[in-house]
Amino acid sequence: MNEKKQVNPIKKILESRLFSQIMPVGLLLLLVLVFGIITGGRLVSPASLKIIILQAIVVATVATGGAFIFASGNVSLSLGATTILTATIAALAYNATGSLLVMIIVAILLGVILMTASALLSTALGVRVMYVTIVMMTMFSALQQAILGGSTVALPYDLVQTLTNNGFMYIAFGIFFIVCVILFHFTDIGRSLRFIGTNNTCAEQTGISKAKYLLIAFIIAGVGCGIGALLALVRGGSIGTSTLPSLNMDCMLALVLGGMSIFGGSKSYVYSGVVGAITVVVLNQGLLMAGVDSTIIQAIRGIAFLALVAASQVRPKGLPAPEG
Repeated sequence: MNEKKQVNPIKKILESRLFSQIMPVGLLLLLVLVFGIITGGRLVSPASLKIIILQAIVVATVATGGAFIFASGNVSLSLGATTILTATIAALAYNATGSLLVMIIVAILLGVILMTASALLSTALGVRVMYVTIVMMTMFSALQQAILGGSTVALPYDLVQTLTNNGFMYIAFGIFFIVCVILFHFTDIGRSLRFIGTNNTCAEQTGISKAKYLLIAFIIAGVGCGIGALLALVRGGSIGTSTLPSLNMDCMLALVLGGMSIFGGSKSYVYSGVVGAITVVVLNQGLLMAGVDSTIIQAIRGIAFLALVAASQVRPKGLPAPEG
């Protein structure tokens, strides 16, 4: 007589789709509660919450675009460097022309061009995306330093104030996020990328072109980098070699904290970047308000990232299921 295989109920819960959707939000709420208590309510004050949102919105925008790359089972390490270089050149374009429209067009086009270059190099050379983006990250950082030297590029104060008062950051992010949700969860683009992340061989055998959809993923991520560059300029008013130095790490940490598996696949959600970005900022702000040294904070962030990556080492099984 064949004995039925015993199913571990805890493992079943941990591997369920519902748990992967709820866990990131639960972690965020837990951090808010814990640090809210530790800081005597300062973390959840209106002023503090506004700071958290403003700090998270750049990371959330870039990470939301990056979710398309992660969904395919690939990791891009150049999201932050692409965004910073794009912001630098976009700011120079505005100062040269005095046109907001030119700055926006330059930012989005350059973000797409830089990210597309990574995808094309990976495909043409047959090299994994992660290795290509490590090289691109180094090149983009060096190029920005060569352009700026030790100086910074500032936007006119009036322009920054006007864009801030008109809610430009929230409108730009909102439009991009809605478009990404539609593309990721309601079109063949998102489904195909999740299929590739779940089972690359099976996806190719069913006629899905990995090169094609990887290129699409990088183009969308490039738009996210371009918009993120604009938001970084509006938020800070200037750009320099020391601006957002941890953006690369923040984007990866945001996606992982938001519930995105490093293998991508069927349990990938485009909102992971948003939830994770807020979680990253809450963690940073909470530790700072609690009096923890900045060096220790970086160590805690690194440990958290490694722990989450280790926890997601099991590749998701099965094919992408319909949304719902």
